[in-house]
Amino acid sequence: MAITKATASSIAPAAKGDLVVGSATNDASVLAVGTNNHVLTADSTTATGLKWAAPAGGKVLQVVSATTSTETTVSSTAYTDTGLTATITPSLATSKILVLTSQAARATLNGIEETGLVIRILRGATAIFNDNATNMNLRLQINNITATMSIATYLNYTYLDSPATTSATTYKTQGGARTANGTAIFQYGGTMTSTITLLEIGA
Repeated sequence: MAITKATASSIAPAAKGDLVVGSATNDASVLAVGTNNHVLTADSTTATGLKWAAPAGGKVLQVVSATTSTETTVSSTAYTDTGLTATITPSLATSKILVLTSQAARATLNGIEETGLVIRILRGATAIFNDNATNMNLRLQINNITATMSIATYLNYTYLDSPATTSATTYKTQGGARTANGTAIFQYGGTMTSTITLLEIGA
């Protein structure tokens, strides 16, 4: 006997999102609503042949992007917010967040032989990537210089993070001068634009 509207109604699903499904020949049952963000998946080992499951891994679940062109000058070696930031709310605690940044930066050499700037990426208040530790920062070295010189570029970084949360999570960059006599300028003159992109990757 086929499942009709009358027979389906007699099963009386108890909760919002419950599904009436066939469980055997001429028989029907209720599949309870699944967890938020899970998907309906075929599974012949279950009584109904269906189940709710987390999406298959390795897929981009969401993308958040932000930009800034506001100039920020740092005249010390202390890490300071560059103004580049974005917030993402992971849909699954098992997801990873791929952080992509393109940081507009300018380092000024003030009458010394070497200067430059350093960048780091933070999740909340925690530094998750520090280019100074890996020596991947912007560096300018000229011998016997007495004048002021500068170099401007875009510094691009990629970091795969595991925040292990479904709460709103903020990522940002901080930077500073490489040496005490140097100056780091981010988004120089308001004409250079920095970009941060956050991709949630299913586990």
